[in-house]
Amino acid sequence: MNKETVDKSQLRIGLFIHLDLPWMSHPFVTSSFKIRTQKQLDALRSLGIEQVRIDPARSDAPSSAADPPPDPPQTPTDSSRDDPSAALWEEKQQRIRVLKERRTRLNQCAKRYTQSVGSARKLMANLRASPIQAAEEAQDLVVGMVEDLTEDQETTVQLVNLKHQDENSYFHAINVIALALVIGQKLNLERAQLRQLGLGALFHDLGHQKIPYQVLHKKGELTRPERLLYEQHTRYGAEIARGIGSLPPSVVEIIAKHHEHQDGSGFPEGLRAADIGLLTRIVTVVNRYDNLCNGLGAERGLSPHQAISRMYSRERTCYDPKVLTTFITNLGVFPPGTVVRLNDERIALVISLNPTDLLKPNVLIYSPDIPKEESLVLNLAEEDVGIRKSLCQSDLSEEQVEYLNLSDKLSYYFQSSPSAKSR
Repeated sequence: MNKETVDKSQLRIGLFIHLDLPWMSHPFVTSSFKIRTQKQLDALRSLGIEQVRIDPARSDAPSSAADPPPDPPQTPTDSSRDDPSAALWEEKQQRIRVLKERRTRLNQCAKRYTQSVGSARKLMANLRASPIQAAEEAQDLVVGMVEDLTEDQETTVQLVNLKHQDENSYFHAINVIALALVIGQKLNLERAQLRQLGLGALFHDLGHQKIPYQVLHKKGELTRPERLLYEQHTRYGAEIARGIGSLPPSVVEIIAKHHEHQDGSGFPEGLRAADIGLLTRIVTVVNRYDNLCNGLGAERGLSPHQAISRMYSRERTCYDPKVLTTFITNLGVFPPGTVVRLNDERIALVISLNPTDLLKPNVLIYSPDIPKEESLVLNLAEEDVGIRKSLCQSDLSEEQVEYLNLSDKLSYYFQSSPSAKSR
């Protein structure tokens, strides 16, 4: 971007400026912005700096008719009477407080997520020796997740980045439960159905126990014999599930058919829509999504945005249209966890959706001049900037990965709003 330097007396509403100051040395939420109000203009002139860099290309043309009117006069408070930036400082401090509250909730989310993964690991280990007890523990795990989701209608999926790299099957199972339950709730399933959906999501890859490690964890493409062997995991899983004896038929169906497709292109039977139940159709969509982001095969490692794009543009006929549409609507065009480059070249991490505009989510900005603990969160619907493209983690520097708290594995859990009843 080409920038010019102007004297502070030349500042006006409509100029896009860049402040060469530490973030906590000025009252503005970001160091680069367009001057929109008289309050901002007065605060800039009170900073004690003589010159400011501007970006002419992003500034409004100098026209008094185009300038917005100054802020209406307000009754001065003790602080604002002598300091025109007092209100802006308060707004900035409020932003910092909101971010800290959000971080606290996400930390609580991460703790619950870790507990759920631990529960999944324990019950899977006990499955062969004590199948009835393991099934009861599975019921408890799923019921707890359903309650987390349904206690607050504003509950959303948030992403937490956990550094564990060695328990993919347990993380994958919890991810699929979390996403499946959100979609099930949006499709107005009853609680009993949600619990069956959660159990099916938990056990959907039960048959992996009978697939050789070297096939299941192969990094490259599977050979044809390896592929045929892998495709049998759905049958193996259904056999194990029937042997437990206490799992509902709908759960066994999810295990047996979660790789079947609406258009008959799935495996192992090549079934079509009429032979696949709704709960299975939900698990099919979210399982594919998480495998594209986090899976073990050659296709793993797509960004959330790339995974959504692939499923919609190249694989749409495989999935129930209503389920896929509900899934995309609730994860957004740029799902939480997507790293993006904004139109102004800044790097950001999508942290939550904006229901009124899926192209303008809330993002956490990579700003090396701002402390990581106070990193900036912007609602792009309120900013004069959009998303240019999504990025992969490999596009980032180590410093950016650390600042945005990324890891190789994306995990999902429920984040209740602050008003939700604490458990």
